[in-house]
Amino acid sequence: MTFVPSESLTEQIAQYLGNQIVTGELKAGDRIQELRVADELNVSRGSVREALLILERRHLIQILPRRGAVVAEMTESEVRALYELWFLLLDKIARNAVDMWTENDLVQFTELVLRMGEYAQKNDLEKFFETSVLFYEKIYPFANNSFLVQVLEDLLPAAKRAAYIILSGGQGELNKLHQFFMEMIQHMLDRDVESAAARLKALGNEWQEQVLAAIRKIDSEKK
Repeated sequence: MTFVPSESLTEQIAQYLGNQIVTGELKAGDRIQELRVADELNVSRGSVREALLILERRHLIQILPRRGAVVAEMTESEVRALYELWFLLLDKIARNAVDMWTENDLVQFTELVLRMGEYAQKNDLEKFFETSVLFYEKIYPFANNSFLVQVLEDLLPAAKRAAYIILSGGQGELNKLHQFFMEMIQHMLDRDVESAAARLKALGNEWQEQVLAAIRKIDSEKK
């Protein structure tokens, strides 16, 4: 990700650092030094400090006494809590989307899924990942609840971090997620709310176990 200053400077800094955490460039326990980031991006320390507060709210870092900002650990309990809440909220939105979609909605969703298929065939993790996130963001309006959307937006970076661990497993994982989205499109066409909800729940359970397994492997390698 290239850093390009914009009107929302603080958000740009948060996204820049957040992307490094999501992709593992910054690892759990790494310190994020305000001065280094400010010098690297040619911005003020105040802007960096505000960006770090955003990242803390998004569960990507912790701000600790005498240590400052540190990339948050992904513990088993936190992963379980994240997936429980994330997929609970997605269930509500998915049910609404399957029941209320319009032809224009379906066209947009289908285009995104087709693009994911192309990227999966090319084993292009970065573009596949970006497009899958766009799909999730496209269904937010079906929440019909601005508070729910705000919670999802705050949880999204942590969910992306967990998802990146899974999708980094290779082309097979990209193909599996692409297949999931294709099935969701079919459930939308059928207006089959219960099948869509069941498939979403199955994905949540599967991903939770995969992330937990990855965390256990990392922990065992540290010993």
